[in-house]
Formats: sequence, structure tokens, C-alpha cells
Amino acid sequence: MKPLKSLLAATAFLAAPAFAQETVTLKYSSFLPATTVNNALSAPALAARLDELTEGALKVELYPGGSLVSGGEVQLKLVLDGVADIAEIPLPYTPGRVTGLDVFELPNMAQSNSDGALASISLIEQGVIGGMDDLIALGMLQSGPYYIHTKDEISSLDDLRGKKLRVSGQTQAQIVSRLGAVPVSNIPATAMAENVSRGLIDGALVDTGNLYNFGVGDLLTYHVTNLPLGSFAVLFGLSKAKYDTLSPEAQAAIDSVKGEWYTSVLGGNMDQQTQDVVARLDASGTHHFVTLSDDDLARADKVLAQVVEKWVEKAPENAGILEAARAALGQ
Repeated sequence: MKPLKSLLAATAFLAAPAFAQETVTLKYSSFLPATTVNNALSAPALAARLDELTEGALKVELYPGGSLVSGGEVQLKLVLDGVADIAEIPLPYTPGRVTGLDVFELPNMAQSNSDGALASISLIEQGVIGGMDDLIALGMLQSGPYYIHTKDEISSLDDLRGKKLRVSGQTQAQIVSRLGAVPVSNIPATAMAENVSRGLIDGALVDTGNLYNFGVGDLLTYHVTNLPLGSFAVLFGLSKAKYDTLSPEAQAAIDSVKGEWYTSVLGGNMDQQTQDVVARLDASGTHHFVTLSDDDLARADKVLAQVVEKWVEKAPENAGILEAARAALGQ
């Protein structure tokens, strides 16, 4: 009887679910509100997929709105310090820490959230991007492309002269300056609406899909549509140290969602948000879509080429990164 009991016990063990183990919960931090598309749709999709793949053994708990620690500039540190396991990390807020992805801030690169995001993941997987040794890229987002949005009428590049436009980062500041406008830095996205209302800025470089998220959807009513001015890199990073503590089964589940899968979810949801915002603007009857002339676009290309040249000259590896990024974008 004892051998039979032992055999039955072994059979029962082998037949048990692969994830009959202690549940692990990953803390996922976002500095943005729970209502953003990334937090309302994309993060729950990731959580549901990992739950399904691990039969409930790997959970994701979202902490939106900076509820762990507020501020976009601290999200990377949260992951590296182990306060969060995953974070939505705006890379321009920590310049120099992850290198190379700022290539997508250049004008006339990505044409949508999805193509910029997937190109970014491609560069990370090729090893072109530096500073990723202690991070795993669950997903990437190149929020954008950024366009010019103003409160007063514009119909050509000449109308931008002297206008004060909110920018984020040095590349956007160069772009705006070379187009004849005045760049205004150090205004958080959440403070744009107040600054527009007070007349301190005349407009901003914003990715169209976030106009209402940042409260300026009904304040900026003129929208340039055919001059893409770079994207804003957001890394959805997982701590490598945390990943190394997980079971092989949990690691396999993460391996199956990281990179292209989660990036496609993020980019697809953001692209849909952009389409919804454009439809909302169009239906309002108070918004104006501005198509710059071919002459204006040629002028813009000429002066913005100087921004690209300056970026390439910043580091010896930048020429290769630009070539790789354009190849990943199919340019």
C-alpha cells in the first residue's frame, strides 16, 4: 500500500497546476491620473494577461497619480530603489540616464504613437540604447508626434513669429526657436492650462491625443496638422533585480508580454485616443486644423535639419543611432 500511496501522491503533484505557488504582486507606479489611457486601459490589460498566463500567481497592482511617490522625475528612482517594481518613466525628466531614445525627439521622425514605440523597442533589443542594464523594457511609448497648438489664429510659419510656446526639453526649445517662436520651459504639463488662461503662453507643443488630458483642449483652438515635431519617450520599466527573484514560470510569462506585445497595446490605445480627440475637435465647430503650405514645409525642413545636425554632433554614436532609428521606422 505504501508504494501505491507514494505513486498516487507523485501523480497528484505532477497533475497540479504549474503555478500552485505563492502569489507575487508587482507594484506598478504611474505619476499620471488613473483616468489616462495608459492607466485606464493599457496597465489593466497587462495585469490581466500576466494573471491569465500564471493562473493567478503573478499579480500587478497599479498605483496611479503618484500615489507611491509623486512626480515624473522620481519614477525611475522608485524602480531602482525597489519602492516600485514597474513604473511609467518619462525619460526626458531624467536626461542622460537612458541614452539614445532622445533620437525620437527630433522632427519628422515617428508619425504615430505606435510606430515610434515599436521602433524604440527594436533599438533596445538591438542593444543600441544605453543605460538599460538594470531595467527590463516591458513596453515603450513615444507619445506623439508633437504638433503646434495655439489659442490665436495661425495659417503659416510667419504667424508663429514671437509667439510664446510651451516646450519640454532642449530639443523642443531648439525646434521652436528655429521656427521663429519663443520657447517657454519649466511649465509642467498639468500647469499648461493655467498658463494659457493667464496669457503667459500663446500655445504649446503637445501630442494631440493629450490635449484634453492636460486641460487645454478647449483653450488651444488652432492645430497644425502636417509638421510632426518629435515625440516624448516613456519607458514602462521593470526592475531587473525584481525579475531575477521571480520563479522561472513567472519570468517566462513576463518574457512573453515584454517588448512588442505590451508596446503594441500601449501604442494602439494611444493612437485610438488621438483619433478620438481629433474627432472631438472636429465636431466642436470651434477648432481649426491648419495645413501648412509646401513652401512653409520646405522652409521648416531647412531650418529643422540644423536641429538634427546638432543632435548628431553631440555624441560619436548618435549618427549610428539616427540611422538605426530611421531604419526601424522604415524611412
